Amino acid sequence: MDMAVKRILVLSPLPAELVRSLISAVVASDDHGEYEVRSFEGANREEFLEEVAGADIIVGDYSFHIGMDAEAMRAAAPCLLIQQPSVGYQHLDVEEAARQGIPVANAAGANAVAVAEHTILGALACLKKLILQNEKTQRAEWAQDEMAGHGVFELCGKVLDIVGMGRIGREVAARACVFGCSIVYYDVVRLPSEDERELGVSFLDLDELLASADVVSLHAPLTEETANLLDARRINLMKSTAVLVNVARGEVVDERALASALRENRLGGAVVDVYVDEPIRPDNPLIGAPNTILTPHTAGASNESRLRIITASLLNVVKALKGEKLDNVVNEVGT
Repeated sequence: MDMAVKRILVLSPLPAELVRSLISAVVASDDHGEYEVRSFEGANREEFLEEVAGADIIVGDYSFHIGMDAEAMRAAAPCLLIQQPSVGYQHLDVEEAARQGIPVANAAGANAVAVAEHTILGALACLKKLILQNEKTQRAEWAQDEMAGHGVFELCGKVLDIVGMGRIGREVAARACVFGCSIVYYDVVRLPSEDERELGVSFLDLDELLASADVVSLHAPLTEETANLLDARRINLMKSTAVLVNVARGEVVDERALASALRENRLGGAVVDVYVDEPIRPDNPLIGAPNTILTPHTAGASNESRLRIITASLLNVVKALKGEKLDNVVNEVGT
């Protein structure tokens, strides 16, 4: 093979020809040089390390089944780019990549609208007991009078608390404002006062925030500091009528403590899109919990967001082919 031909290795479950066609679709010019695309089809660790060692650019696995640990990062060096076609990248050892001089980029912000809409949708569904109403009516049970006893609430006038005021948190705030909510947030880095005024939000420490909330929406990344952030103690701070929305990472919440609070009526409802073990296990304690909506990590997976993610990712791949400055680098290599 001509040494000028760059090799793109795709770890996501996508055919190589599809990726090549998508690159051609999102890039009008052909001044990025020659390249070939290969999809990883190996069956063992040795084959995997051989494949990454021969790649100039690696497109990560959006399903998170194929990770890249420190050994894989060392094998991949001197890779031009590891492009993760998702917002999350916890399956990549970004620190080792930085030590090897490999930039790692994600698709930050591409799914923010989808996740924000899912958050508001789930909160409304829980407050209005939409799932229960549907189930009863589907069985031809006329629960019109009964629903008053279950409690059917409006979002208007409620305190909506956001944990993690990044791109998604800001999109949630913008939508909650339209519904007439009071919006409070917590983040390890407080926003400038002018940003708070523009978004119509106020800051509280986490424990105070949880105690005040009618809806708590989690948008914090998974770090050592945020793992088990909402443990049993903090869940117990919340109102018995409050709704918890977790569209961040499963490990941010103690699933057993959350399930216990829901089953014991110490919490009004929950919307959960992410889990400690994915795919969700049959013995997950949240399955069957009252007024709980469980979705399969699809909050950010709208047709529109998928298109934005793949477009942003492949545009970055082309920038790497052309030697241009990369977008959304998460480990500060080359920034």
